[in-house]
Parts: sequence; structure tokens; C-alpha cells
Amino acid sequence: MTTAVICLSPTIGLAANGRLPSNISPLHYDLTVIPNIEASTFAGEVHIDIDVATATPAVVLNAESLTLDRVTIDGNPATGVTLDKDSQTATLTAASALQPGHHTVDIAYRGRIEKSARGLFQLDYTAVDAPGDGKGGAGTPAHMLSTQFEAGDARRFLPCWDEPSAKATFTLSIMAPQGQMAVSNMPVKADEAMADGRHLVHFQPTPRMSSYLLFVAVGDLERATAKAGDVEIGVVVRRGSVDKARFALETAAAILARYNDYFGTPYPLPKLDFIATPGAGGFGAMENWGAIMSFEKDMLLDPALATEAARQRVFQVVAHEMAHQWFGDLVTMAWWDDLWLNEGFASWMEAKAMDALHPDWSPWLVAMPAMERAKRLDARAATHPVVQPINSVAEADEAFDDITYDKGQAVIRMMEATVGETVFRDGVRRYMKRHAYGNATTRDLFKAVEEAGAKDALRIATDFITKPGIPLVSVSATCGAGDGPKPHKGKKGPRETAPAMAGGGTQVSLRQARFATEPVTIPDQYHLSDRLWAIPVPLATVGTIGGGAGGSPSHALLTALTGKAAAPGCGPLLANAGQTGYFRTAYTEPAFKALVDHVDRLAPIDQLGLMYDSAALGEAGQMAMSDSLSLIRALRPDADPSVWEQAADYLRDVDGYYAGKPGQAAFRAFARGVLAPVLSGIGWDPQPGQGDKVGLTRAALIRALSEFDAPDTLTEAERRLAAEDTDPTALPPGIRLAVITAVAQHADAATFDRLHALASGTTDALARRQLYGALGAVRDPALAQRVLDLSLTPEVGTTIAPQLILAVADANPDLAWRFITAHVDAVEATLDQMQRYEFFAGVARRSSDPARIGELNAYAEAHVPATARQGVAKAAGEIAYRAKVVRERLPQVDGWLAALPATH
Repeated sequence: MTTAVICLSPTIGLAANGRLPSNISPLHYDLTVIPNIEASTFAGEVHIDIDVATATPAVVLNAESLTLDRVTIDGNPATGVTLDKDSQTATLTAASALQPGHHTVDIAYRGRIEKSARGLFQLDYTAVDAPGDGKGGAGTPAHMLSTQFEAGDARRFLPCWDEPSAKATFTLSIMAPQGQMAVSNMPVKADEAMADGRHLVHFQPTPRMSSYLLFVAVGDLERATAKAGDVEIGVVVRRGSVDKARFALETAAAILARYNDYFGTPYPLPKLDFIATPGAGGFGAMENWGAIMSFEKDMLLDPALATEAARQRVFQVVAHEMAHQWFGDLVTMAWWDDLWLNEGFASWMEAKAMDALHPDWSPWLVAMPAMERAKRLDARAATHPVVQPINSVAEADEAFDDITYDKGQAVIRMMEATVGETVFRDGVRRYMKRHAYGNATTRDLFKAVEEAGAKDALRIATDFITKPGIPLVSVSATCGAGDGPKPHKGKKGPRETAPAMAGGGTQVSLRQARFATEPVTIPDQYHLSDRLWAIPVPLATVGTIGGGAGGSPSHALLTALTGKAAAPGCGPLLANAGQTGYFRTAYTEPAFKALVDHVDRLAPIDQLGLMYDSAALGEAGQMAMSDSLSLIRALRPDADPSVWEQAADYLRDVDGYYAGKPGQAAFRAFARGVLAPVLSGIGWDPQPGQGDKVGLTRAALIRALSEFDAPDTLTEAERRLAAEDTDPTALPPGIRLAVITAVAQHADAATFDRLHALASGTTDALARRQLYGALGAVRDPALAQRVLDLSLTPEVGTTIAPQLILAVADANPDLAWRFITAHVDAVEATLDQMQRYEFFAGVARRSSDPARIGELNAYAEAHVPATARQGVAKAAGEIAYRAKVVRERLPQVDGWLAALPATH
């Protein structure tokens, strides 16, 4: 590949991937920042110690939206300062060439305080309690400053080497208003009072870390703490909200000890804060080392409003961001192409932590929808490898997607299941010790896992992270006849499929291909091996695992186009038993029917896997689309609640295909007939011993049955909402949002006005977000238009506006699309950097109209840089896919529904 160079001087340039010259390394930053919130600006001074490897006439570092007022190099004024907006760099020319060795750079500069979550940004909110400075009171406007630097926005806060591998230490000081708290990565070293009442807060030096992990926040805050060993864990919230952070604090303290043990390296900082900021953005939380920042909706729980889903969400955010303190902070990917090392591992670790502390939540069932999203995206032409080239900050921002997070966690789960839990953990510990305070690559991780005793780890992982797409494994089985390889249950790796060996049980034939929902071009120069994966295939027969059988699957490693394997027992064959493999499974029609007939004997996770695979293959035309509906129809009403929760969500997805189509009434009648008995069985009110899983399912069923126009559900929802004022038990927290959304969905003008008044009259930020989001579910187009008009008013505010528009788009996608394309500038003003290039595509993808693709592309041509259109391509593929399902698959479902008995 030819490498392009952007010339900044006769001797210095940037590579085509946007990386800085490698001849200078930062060692330490000593930084002082003075914000001016009234002017939306800040002033900074930074002293940087650097190491020069080869002689150079200038220093090149990152700077964006900064004005450099004074620059000295080794105490001498720079002879030239050149800012390049396109490359986001500053070139500082020295008075004489810098020779190898230690040097210093001093810069006085100015920057701006942003209104969205990038660089140093401002958050506006309404005070809950009287401010700490004694000015104003509850209900008055208040402001908070925070930072967000990933992927490339530290350069908006200070001139720096803003790349993951350019690790250095940081000493930060910041000026804070009287009565306000400042918090950063490290504890406060000194707090210096100023004559004007302000105070200059000095923080202890950080460990060696990447620039994107630096953090500071200033505001009218309060902090609660707990000790976990020698580490002080804190929650930092706006004044009056600390009680809502108790669950996050308790969760973090419980997780820290487990992570210290798992990683084999204790958390190295003296404190770990969780900072909950008002508002929202295109991300949920950020893993700044020692100072995890999240928006309040992902960290705080109001006992009067919190659902079981909200509790799980807070747990997941805490567990995810804490995992980053090792995977991402202590050991950081060398460049953004290995982002999955951070995000995939942290996503997987959420479930590991949940399995240890809340096994009753069935964490691997909870993780299934996320991994299913990745599988569906991976079947499209617009997918990409887990490890992909990153050539700009815009491309890095786009890499935070379902493939990076959820295919990433699926691959890690597959690897742990394949090599064994202990071996995998020992490999992770080796990796941590070897690369602590440094950088690493994917190869480094799986090399360490192999060194711990895992056969074929690097080979298998490389296939799944470097090749785009998801495999399809077709299976056929013969019970008790023929020869095949003996089952293998070794913990350090599966047995590669091999020539036949004498044996009984079930003999299995395997064949692999790429599963694609649209044509995928594979260049002719690729060898067959480039189109194949090394696939660990867990195999079992019904009765040998699940349903209390206590067995475990046998494993085969399919590396060729075809192979043979064996499974113990002679019941119906289940491939991908336990759903640890990253592939789709295709059964023969009789084999699939046999599994449906025995679905009650499958483990809940295999029931879900069978549902998801049959749904995907049915929508792709490789089996009948109604097969997944037959499976759901065969489930018992008392099946695992998590299975019913996800089945209800899938039925809502199918209903989306039917939007505006003649067959929708018949489909909704079927869905009501399947789901109503389940809700009837668990009831509307929590019962002793039901547990959180039942609560999640209850809310999902109310949402789904409301969408399917179930009269009994709608009547009960309206009754409970009307009774709330006089009966505090009418709306338990677990169903409150589902009930309000159900009523809003079917609201007339009078009901809408009542719900609008409820939302606008609520001062609690979490409740406001929920209530306005519920308004967006309204079906009536005229009322939906009122919601859209409301979204861009000060009443709603910029942090709720994107959520509100997306809520409208679910029921009225065409209306929402016309609105945002008519108000592009106003809508974009509500978006942060990570939302900016994805939001319009997110609204468009809800349509099944092929004409929307051209409209989306026209928008992208006018508003989205060519290097940041991956989300647009994904959305276009989604629209085309939906249109194809509507056109080619729904007629088969219509026929199947018509042939069902009247009672279903």
C-alpha cells in the first residue's frame, strides 16, 4: 500500500493513518487550567517533558480548537508555530535543531468550553438542593464542567500527543469557583484559596497513561465513599443526589476484590471515583483511570422509579468501566484498530461479574441480545472485521459499534469456553503483568493465552477477529450408525475434526460457509482458506445436557470446508450447545422439528439460540420464517422468564416488518395469543420469590401486549395510571414506565396533554427523561408531530432531544425522518461528537422503504465526511434488508398464520 504524507515542514510529516511522528515521546505534563464559564472559554499553561529519539527541527503534537499564545522550547521562544486544522496538529519550530535526549516544551494557550460531550464541556441542569456557594436554591439553574477525551479530544483541552501509545504522567491543577468541588484521576494534593474566593485545586501525579484517560470535573458536587481494601471508592454526584448512587457504590466495592483476583494485578491507584453527570450523550460512560464518568441515567437509581432493568444497567456500566481500569487503562491498545481489546473484553467482563454477584439474573441470557445484534450486523455487506484499519479520529469514533463491543465479547466468550476458564484466566494474568503501564495488540493477548496452555488459541481468535462475517455451520446427524471421531471434552482445546474412528452415539457431519443476508463479494485472489474459519463447535444431544441432565457438550474444531464429529447419546442433535460459539447453525427440517418438539428439555440459553438462529435463517430465506414463530408457540408459559422477555422483543421486531401491512392484524392476534397467558401467569404485581428476572419479563410483556393492541392490557394500564394519585401501590417501580408508555402509545389528545403535563411538571432529571421518552411512543401522527416540535424547545433541552426523536421514529419513522432532514442544523446542535455522524442513520434505518436509502445518501453527501460514513452504509443495508423481508418473507408467514387453528 502506498503511504501518503501530509507535509508540515521540509522534514516532518504525518503518515496516512494520521499518526504523529514517532521520534518524540512525552514523559510528563504539568498542566494548569482556569475555566471562564461565563465566557465559555478556558486558559491553560502546560509544561511538557519530552524525550527526543532522533534530531529534529520541530516538535509536532496534537492541538484542536486551541489558540497557542506563547511557546518556548528548552526555555527559548519557538521560531514558528503552525496550526493545521485538517490534521489537528501544531508544529512548533525550535530555535535550533533538537538533539536526542531530554527537552522541555512550555505552552500558554486558550480554548473553548464545548456544549456537547467533547473536550472540556458544560452541562446545564436544575439544582436539586441549595448550591454549596450559598447562592440561589433548589430549582435554580446550575452548571457543571466535565471532560470527555476518547477517542481524540484531549487535544481540545491541551496540546499533547493524543495517541494511545504516547503514554505519560500528568499533574493537573484547575481553578474552581467558591463552594464547588473539583475531581480528577488522582486524589487532591493541595487546595489553594484565592483572594477572590476561588480555589486552585492541585491533584497528585497520575501513573503513566494515555491522554484520552485524563479527566477533570468541576461543579456543585457531593461525594460518598466506601473502602475496598486499601482503595477508596467514591461516587460524585450533583448536590442532593447522593442517595441515588448507593447501589453503584456498593456494586463497585463488591466488584473490585473480584477483579483484583481475576486479573492477578491489584488495582494500582489509591482511589476510584464514579462521577455521575447530568444530561446524556452518544455514550453511556467513560473509563478515565480512577475517575469513571457516566451520565446520571446510567449510574443513579431512584427507588420510586427504578426498574429491574435499570438496576441491571447500572451494574453493567459499573462492571464494564471497572474492567477497563485493567483492560484499557493499565494495558492499552497500541492503536485504535485494536479498540476491541478494550471494549469487547469489558463487555464480556460485565457478564462474568454478574455471574459472580447476581447469578439469579442469568447473565449469559442477559448478554444474548447484544451478541445477537452483532451477529445480524455481521451478516450484512457493510460489516467489518473486529480489527479494522483506523486512519483518522472520525474513523476511530465510528469503531465504537456492535462489532467492536458485542462480536468482541462473543469471541472472548467462545475462546474461554474453548480453552477452559482457568487457562484463559491465567493467560490474561500473564498479559497484564507483561504489558502493565504499556501498550499491546490482539496477538499479545492470545499469545499469552497459548503460553498458559491453550492449544490453537491464536489460530482460532485470528480467524474471528480478522475476517469479516459470521460462519454458518450446517449439521446433519445419524444416531448409532456409521463411524465418527470419539467425543472430546478436553479443557485446553477442542479436537480438530478427523478421519472416522469407531464409536457409537450420534455421528455428525459438519459443513461451513459464510452466512450472509445479501451478496458478499470475496476477491478472486483469496484462497479457500481465507474464506474458512477454525470454528469450535460444541455438540450435544437432547437429554445429555440441560434440563437437569448435568452433562457438558463435546467439542469439535472445524477447520476445513467439511468435517465429521461425534456427540454422546442418541437424542435430537443440538449444535452450539450452550451457545458459546460464534456462528449460525442450520439444521435439516426434520432435525429442527425434533428440537422444537423437545424444546422444553433444552436449557434456556439453547432455547434462545435456536430462536435467534431460526429467525435469522428464516428472514434470509434459508428456512421458513414461520419456523421461529413455531418455536415460540411451543414454549411453555412457565419457561424461563428471560426467554419470554426476549421472545416478546422478537415478536415486536416482526410486528415492525408488518407496519401498515394488511397481515398485521392477524400477526398481532397470534402474538397476543402467545404472550397473554404468560403475563396472566406471572401477574401485574410482584410476588414473593419471583425475583428480578420475572420483573424484567413483566415489563417486556406489558410493552409487547400494548403494542399488539391487547384490550385487557390497555384497560389495566389505563386503570393503574389513573389510580396512581390515590393508590401508591397501583404502579410499582418495575412496571411504571411500561404502563405510562402503553398509555402514551394509544393516547388521544386529552390523554397526551395529561402525560405532557406530568413530564413538564417533573423536576427529577431521571423521571423527566423517562416521561418524555414515553411521550415519544405515541402512535397518532398529529400528536407525534407535537412531540417532534417539542424536542427542539428549551422545555426538553438538548440532552433529551435525541432520545425523544428516536422514540418517535420507532412508531412514526417517516415522520421523524422528514422532521430531522427539515431541521438539520437544529438537530445536529443537540448531538455530541459520537452521535453526530450516526444519529441520522439511526433514524433512517427504522424504515422499510427503499426510497429512504437515496434520501440518506443525499444527506450524507451534504453533511457527513466521506471517512465517517460507515454508519450510513450500515443503515442503508438495514433498510434494504427490511424491505426484502417485507417483500419476500412475510407472505410465507401470512400463509402459516392463516393455517393455524382459530385458537392458535
